[in-house]
Amino acid sequence: MGPKVMGRTMVKPSEIGLRRALAVHSHRLDNGLKVLLVENPSLPTVSITGSVLAGARYDPESKAGLAIMASRLLDEGTENRNSFEIADAIESVGGAIETDGSFERIIAIAGVLKKDVDLGLELLSDLLIRPVFPDEYVEKEKERTLAEIVSAQDRPQVVAGWAFNELVYQDHPLHRPSHGYPQTVERLTRDDLLNFHRRYFVPNNLLLSIVGDFHVPELLPKVEKAFGRWETKPVVFPTYAEPVRQTGRRVKFITMPAQQVNIYLGHLGITRTNADYYALQVLDTILGGGAGFTARIPQRLRDELGLAYTTFASITMTAGLDPGRFIAFIGTSPENMKLAVDGLLNEIRRIIEEPVTAQELQDAKDYLTGSFVFAFESSSQIARFLVHAEVYSLGFDYIEKYPQYIRAVTVDDISRVARRYLDCENYTLVVVGPVAEDGNLINGTE
Repeated sequence: MGPKVMGRTMVKPSEIGLRRALAVHSHRLDNGLKVLLVENPSLPTVSITGSVLAGARYDPESKAGLAIMASRLLDEGTENRNSFEIADAIESVGGAIETDGSFERIIAIAGVLKKDVDLGLELLSDLLIRPVFPDEYVEKEKERTLAEIVSAQDRPQVVAGWAFNELVYQDHPLHRPSHGYPQTVERLTRDDLLNFHRRYFVPNNLLLSIVGDFHVPELLPKVEKAFGRWETKPVVFPTYAEPVRQTGRRVKFITMPAQQVNIYLGHLGITRTNADYYALQVLDTILGGGAGFTARIPQRLRDELGLAYTTFASITMTAGLDPGRFIAFIGTSPENMKLAVDGLLNEIRRIIEEPVTAQELQDAKDYLTGSFVFAFESSSQIARFLVHAEVYSLGFDYIEKYPQYIRAVTVDDISRVARRYLDCENYTLVVVGPVAEDGNLINGTE
């Protein structure tokens, strides 16, 4: 049976500078696989992204790292091809395949020329439907992952981030690194990977987004040929309690040899679907900054006080299906540790207690609406947007509406969301560097 047409949404170009409208075609195959397509003939290429809606957030605690390992091994062999044959098939036509995983999703992406779209679909379907996770590659991947963890354990900023997550999320799955712990990675087996694949890799749990130089009526039969025989199965997802915003302070000092201290300060954040997301994004820009934008914390702590080269703050950056984190970060010399912590808290307190200026608000709006267009320059970026729009229920007219959402934010909105979502009293503080567990400097005391 052929694909069922669900509808088409026209996204008009807006004043942010998008040159052409995106006609988003939405279809569902009979097996439940949802396909999102955008014709983009600007280059004779096609970007195909398969997104499995399961990631590290569904790993059992005892098997932490399973989803990421599965994502890394998808292209190491299938029932039809070994890893060398997969690489040779895609490289012989100048294409590329990559796989990746995160807390929320596992993705496989194929980029091919227009003339090779059949091959791209065939290879991608093979990786997603029929991976075999060969034993020798499982062992190599375990060694690689363990080496990465050991290497990361020597980086103070990474260690600080891990400790911060453990304190903020407690028993929630986001408390752990997505790649797992050494003791959980060592125990992972090929059977674990096969079971994970059988459980979550089903057509009714996959989004296929395709953007490039094609015509939808010609492409859909090719999609049906590659994915249509994949059998539907019910998916049972693990359930876990929502993380709870802390009351009181949680403080941890970790001793590591380093030239500076790495400081994380913050607490639980918001989900991507929070109604105040856009007001908080403007707040983020004013308080913690973005690339090319000088915000309060960088201006005060970096430019005026000279405490750091890198410092930032954000509550929207990690927002997803689960609540993200509000983080204020700074790396500074040990003797400036207290001054840096006080500086972060002072700026958080100031935006909670005092209205931002009209000029700050306008500058932040201009920055966000002006830079937004650069997220849609390539077919692969548009394909990624389609997944986000679907997963977070943004609507395919998001490109048109985003500038409106941002321009609607007022000074009062910033004050309201700052008071509601930021807390300069009940927070988590993690400091990693030449400090003792009691917070005193190794080479002296505060």
